[in-house]
Order: sequence, then structure tokens, then C-alpha cells
Amino acid sequence: MPVGLRSRSLKIKTEPEEISSPPRIKRRAQTKVELPEQDENKEEPVRNVEEIRRKNLEDNKAFLEGLLMTKIRDDFKTLTSALQTTIKKEAKKNGYKYVTVSENVPVRRSRRLAHMDINGNKLPSPEESDNEMDTTTQNEIVAPTYQRKIQKRIIEISPEEQKELNEKIKMYFGDNNQNIESKKSTFNFSDMEILDQNFLKLTPDRLISMDIHSRSDILAIAGCDRKGTIGLVVKPTDNLNGAWCKINYSFHKEYATCCRFDKLNSNCINSTSFDSTFRTCDITKNVSTEIFKDSQQNGLTAFDYYSLQTFLLSRANGDVLLVDTRANPVSMESFDVTKKRIRTLDINPMQREEFCIAGTDNCVKIWDLRRMTTMKYCLETGHSCYGAYYSQSGSHIMATTRDDKVISFSSNDIQNSIDPLNIRPTTKIYHRNYVNRFVTPFMAESYSMFDSYFLIGSNDHPREITVIDENCKKICSLRSENLNSLATVNVGHQTLPIIVGGNSSGRIHVFTGQI
Repeated sequence: MPVGLRSRSLKIKTEPEEISSPPRIKRRAQTKVELPEQDENKEEPVRNVEEIRRKNLEDNKAFLEGLLMTKIRDDFKTLTSALQTTIKKEAKKNGYKYVTVSENVPVRRSRRLAHMDINGNKLPSPEESDNEMDTTTQNEIVAPTYQRKIQKRIIEISPEEQKELNEKIKMYFGDNNQNIESKKSTFNFSDMEILDQNFLKLTPDRLISMDIHSRSDILAIAGCDRKGTIGLVVKPTDNLNGAWCKINYSFHKEYATCCRFDKLNSNCINSTSFDSTFRTCDITKNVSTEIFKDSQQNGLTAFDYYSLQTFLLSRANGDVLLVDTRANPVSMESFDVTKKRIRTLDINPMQREEFCIAGTDNCVKIWDLRRMTTMKYCLETGHSCYGAYYSQSGSHIMATTRDDKVISFSSNDIQNSIDPLNIRPTTKIYHRNYVNRFVTPFMAESYSMFDSYFLIGSNDHPREITVIDENCKKICSLRSENLNSLATVNVGHQTLPIIVGGNSSGRIHVFTGQI
């Protein structure tokens, strides 16, 4: 009987079977080595980078000293310092002055940004075809652009020349100490022009305030800048084409805020400053005297003449001072009129007890010296003011504000108002008063020759000085090819056809008519 066998139960071994198990990996035997106790506690040394750096510096120093380079450096520094000190002493001893000279230096401009090829020819625009191109412009070559390179050079002014200049200025003021009264001239503004000799530097820094002398035999202009310098230029009116006599007085230590010729003594210039001093300078004696100094050190911002020997001064903290120079020592009375900074102070020409102040308050305030307990009127401007001035007739007040407006207030509207502390303007026009922080803001200052005219600069092109009336209506514009900058400070002569405009760099431009 056949026997049934399972397929896996019987194996026939014909060849020796191969071992299919993976190869065994031999591992290195680890043996623990016993170290001595002193070797176990020994730490690996740490590399000191600062010590290596210090050693390298010492090696370099020793190397330079070996080449005598250190000694040569010290000798060069000593020689340079001694030479600079000698030059400064010689310049101060000889009365030298520094002036700024400009030279033209070519500046490279990008051809790609100017849309030109390498020869300076204009490339065709992708938006227009060749037929639409103006072939006349392809042959034009752009001239190289120049920028001003500023250098300082020394111009020698001998003490003898400076003394002669001072004596000439004293002679102009000493010939006739009294003001020469003359009738107001009649002229057309269109006839006024700036001669080539009548634009010059008045102050070395930014011009803040300016005044013109009332005498008709000489043309004397004074101005102050933010470095405390008072500049004066003089020439006779019978020779307006002649040369100017110029002198600068540096007797303020800080920002000078206002300067005017004295009404009692026409040979003196009075000025205020942020150094809290009110000073006078006698031109004929060339002597500066301190009239008054604020003990609280608040800084004086403006002043005006209440009488020949009494003044109204404004402080930066909002106080107004009544100073009487007849007393010895000078008497002073203080009034708290506002909590904000005062920029300008002006007395009504027709009513000496009334004055207006303008500043960082959003209004123009009118006070009466006879009743200083309460404010008389408040003229709303909506924004802070750069300045506010009465017209010569006292019928209007013209204010310039920070929101680029020129605002006129009529005395009739002020007196007939229902609420004296909330008076609205009569006329308001747009005028860009602020240009940038390096330029004095525009202000509408009264024209002393006319009862209802004001002078104000303009940023229009070409540059001009605008004459407006009490209703902000433009009367005329004074222009000249010699007026190429912003006339931010303007003043007119009381009796002669002379208008002076000064820019923020201290340069003045004098318009003159037929005298």
C-alpha cells in the first residue's frame, strides 16, 4: 500500500546548504584605563585672545618705533598745530576777515536718467515714432552742470583802512545831527529799480529785523541777525550810484530780535536780543551801552517806542515791560499779557497807549496801557501769527499767520463789535508765508510813507516785493533782474522813494526812484 508523503516532510540533501545569515560585525573591545588621580583633575589650557591681541599691538608699536614712524607722526602734529595757531594770531592782529568765494566745478550727471545717449543727444521716447520726433533737438548737446564749491580765503583789511571807514561813517552822522524834515515825494512804483551798486551784504548771518533812517540827506540802513550782529550801511542820497560805507557791530551774545534807530538821538541804534539785554550803540562814538538787562533771563523778542525815552519790550515768556530810561537806574514795570511766546509788538501810531502783540497764540491781542488789568480786544486768526502791525493811519491791523494767510482787521469793525474778545477779520487772502526753516517767514510790515500801504515779500517767480493796501488788495509788485532771492524783511523810507528788501542770508536789495 503506497504511503502518502507530505511535500515538506521529505528532504533530499544533494549539496551542502549555504549559510544565509547576515555577517557578524566584530566590535572593538573597550578597556577601561585607570588614570592617576592627579591627571584626572588637570584642566585643558584656555587660549587668551586679549593677551594675544595686546602682544600683537606691542610688537607693532615696537616695529614702528624701530622705523622712527612714531616720532615722525608726533613731529608732524606739533608742526601743524603751531602753524595754525600762528595763522590765527596773524589774522586777528592784522584785522583780516574771511569771505566766501565760489568756484564752478563740473558735476557728472547720469545720461540714463536724462534719457540721453553717450554724446548727449536726446533718445526717442518709446511712446512716439521716429516721424514725430523733433530732429532739431537730436543735435543739441547738453552743457555740463556746475555746482558751487565753497572755499574760504583771507582778504586783508588793514587797521588804517578800517579806521578811515569808521571816520567816514561818523562824518555822515556828525554833519547834521538833527533830522532833516522834507515833504513826502510823489513817485510811481514802476519807476523804481535796483542799481548794480545797490545790492550788498548787510549782516553776516540770517537777517531778522531791519530799519531805515528817517534823514533825507543820507541813506542809512541797519539790520540785525541771529548771531547777534548789527550791520550798518551808509551813503549820501545825492550819489546813489556811489559806494557804500559798511560796518558791523557784534555786541550781542545771542540771537538779535529787533533793531531800530533811536528817535531821541538819531546817531544811535537800539536793539534787543535773546541774551536778555536791551542795548544802544552810538555810531559817532562807536560805543555800545547796555540800557536794560532782564534779571529773569527770559529773552527779549521785540520793542517799540512809547515816547522818546520810554520803551515797550516783550519777553519770550509772554510778558510786556514798560522801561523808562530817564530814571537812574532804569525803572521797569512788568505786565503779564499772555502765556505764549510773543513774536512782534507794535504801538498804534495814532494812539500811543494802545499796542498789539502777536505770537504763538491763535489771535492778535490789543492792550491799553491805561487799563492793563484786562485785555481790550482779541482778534481771532485761527492759527499762530508770524507778526501783526498797524497801518500808519492806525485804521487797520495786518497779520500774517502760520496757515499761509494775510488777515486784515478794521478799527471800525473792532470798535463796533458785539464781543470785543472774539472779533472776526475783515479781509483774508492766501499768501505763502512760510518757506522753510532756513528762511525768515514773510510778514506784512507797514509802509511808513503811505497811510494804508503794507510791504510783504513773495515766493513767486520772478522774485518780487508786493505792495498791498489795508484790504489786502495788491497795489503793485516791485521786480528787478537784480532781485533773485526771497525778500523776507522789507522796509520803506519815510519821505523818499526808497524801499529795501532783505533776504535771509543778510543781503539787501535797495529799490530807488527819482529823488
